[in-house]
Amino acid sequence: MAKFLQVAPSFAARDVAALVAFYGRAMDLKPIYQSPEYAVLKRDDVELHIYPQRDGAVAGNNSAYFYVSGVDEIFERVKAEAKVIHEVGDKPYGLRDFLFADPEGNKVGVAQTIE
Repeated sequence: MAKFLQVAPSFAARDVAALVAFYGRAMDLKPIYQSPEYAVLKRDDVELHIYPQRDGAVAGNNSAYFYVSGVDEIFERVKAEAKVIHEVGDKPYGLRDFLFADPEGNKVGVAQTIE
């Protein structure tokens, strides 16, 4: 049977370079490819793709959910850089998570399984 191995969310951006810099500061995602037209950021096995707003893709209307270890450590970095929508906390659905909006308005959740 086929198996899903990875997903890489893609965000349209008004300012690709600024959004690349934001994700570097906030989540320590590093560019593995970057041009004026496209950027691929990576940390561990997770990628985020960023491209210029075009062809009907509107910046700020994207969302992604990252599963991590060390959610509290990541929250501390993110809250210094972004608008936090929901503070980090344990949820009844078995996750410790938080939600933020990046500078373009994209909504990003970050979660860790409660053990």
